[in-house]
Amino acid sequence: MKVAVHPDRRPSHEAEVIAFSYHRLALDLARHLGRDVNNWYCYAVWASKAVSENLDLSPGSCFLGDVAARLNVPVWLRRPFRRVFLALLGPSYPLALALANRAIFLEMGSLAAELWDADDDYLIRVDETGDFVRRPEFLSALLAPAEEEFLDAVVRLFTKARNATGPERAEFVLGANIALVAYEQQRAQRLLELVLNRPPRWLLQGSWRWLWCALRRRPFHRLAIYTAPHAELAWPARKAERWWVRFYTSRLMVMRTPVGRIQLGRPLPPPKGAAPETVWAPIQDLEVRELVDRFLPSDFDRATAGVGNWLSFDDRMRFIVAYFRMYANVPELFDPPFTSDKLDELEAEMDEGHVPEPYQEWLQKENARRAAAGRGVRGLIARQRYRSPFRSDPDAAALAGFDLTGCVHRRTLRPEAGPEALLCCGIDGELCGDAGGRCGRQA
Repeated sequence: MKVAVHPDRRPSHEAEVIAFSYHRLALDLARHLGRDVNNWYCYAVWASKAVSENLDLSPGSCFLGDVAARLNVPVWLRRPFRRVFLALLGPSYPLALALANRAIFLEMGSLAAELWDADDDYLIRVDETGDFVRRPEFLSALLAPAEEEFLDAVVRLFTKARNATGPERAEFVLGANIALVAYEQQRAQRLLELVLNRPPRWLLQGSWRWLWCALRRRPFHRLAIYTAPHAELAWPARKAERWWVRFYTSRLMVMRTPVGRIQLGRPLPPPKGAAPETVWAPIQDLEVRELVDRFLPSDFDRATAGVGNWLSFDDRMRFIVAYFRMYANVPELFDPPFTSDKLDELEAEMDEGHVPEPYQEWLQKENARRAAAGRGVRGLIARQRYRSPFRSDPDAAALAGFDLTGCVHRRTLRPEAGPEALLCCGIDGELCGDAGGRCGRQA
């Protein structure tokens, strides 16, 4: 909880602390499951580190440098390119990406920390329903529902893996990894849509509406535009969004791992020494096989193809499950994600903060400070007239000051629920709506 709600921590640095926390959880879980097969938290380490790199938008950002290099931007144009790119991404990019990373960490971290506790297994769940005093009205549109039966499957399969050995243990860990990533990807779906759809929506809808609201001296509710369902937009807007997301996925989305870079829009490269016939060996356990078959096609080329649209849950899950199968026995994923000096610094920071304590987004004061420190006429105008987007946009201000501690509850896990619980809900990404989570349908 301290890590997830620490105040005044830069989003990129916060993701580094979360990556280090995942690393410790991966090692703790390996004491029960062994290190011959990677658990979900090994993959989460490098995913969170990639989020940290994407949240670093400073002039020396490796992320922006890589983007400019992949787009063949000349060196003399990179400074204006950075300004244009930041204007397209907007404040909602770091805010939404950081919120998704924190919320997922709070749920997944608490599950691992309390796994096989003396009391019942549980996780701290960020609730998308309920009436909270500090809660923004739009939050329910940002944290998507997910099939909670996946969580019960995680505990059940990890427990089986704890008591198994050899290939049988590897299968159970793989199944738990798939159930865990399916749950967290469903939860993060709407926040991913907010992050990736923001640029075309700002260009086509937000830019001129901002000027119109400024002339009329009325608040501009940006997030009402950015969180609108894709299907409700006009045809030109939908086409522009599809083009942008496909372009972003194929050209800009990259994750660094200890064994090389993975470009998410390109075919998944196998790790050194991996044999496809071994990686793609038939799965014996029925529950694990059903989980794999739900997301992964049997054809190797189709399964390892690059993602065309990262906002497609099915396409994203296909690539992630293929990544889990192919990199399951790569021991380098247990390596520390940072240098020893950096690890000591992050370990010292993990005990900082108080519970509960509101999370105040650093961008609000950072943007105002930079604008007011400008030289010449521009700095003078900024000091006299500048208003941070968090002051002019009520939704952005509420998101920046959102307190995760105000809307969490403890959810007890039920590993005794059988695998059939995973086959009755979630058809085409929809929940059945039954209060008990059972609808009797087969996926």
